[in-house]
Amino acid sequence: MALKDDKRFMKLAVSLARRADPYPNPRVGAVLVKDGMIIGSGYHRAPGMPHAEIVAIRDAKAKIKKQGESSAISGSTLYVSLEPCSHTAKRTPPCVPVIIENKIARVVFAMKDPNPLVDSGKILEANGIAVTRHVLENEARKINKRYIANISKPLFVTIKMAMSADGKTATRTGDSGWISNEESRALVHKMRAESDAVMVGAGTVAHDNPFLTSHGKGKDPYRIIVDSDLHIPLNSNVVKQNRKDKKTIIATSGLAPKNKIKALGRIGVQVFVLGEHEVDLNTLVDGLSAMGIKKIMIEGGNELNAKAIEAGIVDRLILFVAPKLIGGRDAKPVIGGIGIEKMSQAIPLSRPKMKRIGEDLLLEYWIK
Repeated sequence: MALKDDKRFMKLAVSLARRADPYPNPRVGAVLVKDGMIIGSGYHRAPGMPHAEIVAIRDAKAKIKKQGESSAISGSTLYVSLEPCSHTAKRTPPCVPVIIENKIARVVFAMKDPNPLVDSGKILEANGIAVTRHVLENEARKINKRYIANISKPLFVTIKMAMSADGKTATRTGDSGWISNEESRALVHKMRAESDAVMVGAGTVAHDNPFLTSHGKGKDPYRIIVDSDLHIPLNSNVVKQNRKDKKTIIATSGLAPKNKIKALGRIGVQVFVLGEHEVDLNTLVDGLSAMGIKKIMIEGGNELNAKAIEAGIVDRLILFVAPKLIGGRDAKPVIGGIGIEKMSQAIPLSRPKMKRIGEDLLLEYWIK
């Protein structure tokens, strides 16, 4: 189809997008075209309601059924003012699988999704769907200035750990339950409720099999699992919990078995492949921030803590210090990794605070 036709239909999609302001979601309109004729259209009305692409597809199917036509929407072209979504960290299902399922031949979008974890264009192309990008992009961006500004807000990352008075988070055998007292643990559950997401490593899931919920202290956060090899068991509690709330996201690498990624996808867990051999934490948190996940609390082990600090994504440390001595050269410290060679390389902390939680001490430091 000629560029002038693409612009004509995209202009209509942008015009449809203007009909509603579903903030904090973006304004999105969609038009479905076959043989040069519009067979369906729609726009995203409000958060939690169907996205524009889904509305347009449903509109086309309803018209075809009403008119008793034998033609289907397969082979049609979808014009949409924003790149179709592919992630599940939201209230509505992703649009890309629906587009593929309905055998739409071509997708034309105006504005790329600013989320770095999302590249739906590549997914569509990998499934044999032609993709045309950046048609009337400026017009699409103009109507979504507030949305773009919102997703550009900075995120805030906290490392939370419980440790003994001699700085150990587990014994030499890996036993860590419980270091802190009940009051401290209750406060952690409240902190989870105040966070958008909790992040842990695969080792924490394998060893502790946590639910990572607020335990009734408020809303449950998203659960972000960093698992470069994708060893997470399908029967782990964070996967089971996803069946209830669709809030488990796994970040993995190119080492992940493809069949395991598909198995997790079939049960509703979103898996992002970020990096060839290990997860790129900067890309991960940037993508989560674009999804609206702005407050992240890392509750993983010492190796994830070390990688997060090395990546420069950590803003604050919260340490619950219990009046206990663990000892042992093989006991786990708060921060793992190789460590520095000279004291001159030590990372300075600032704005220290201290609070007593029963017999425990709560220490707070800023790292930036």
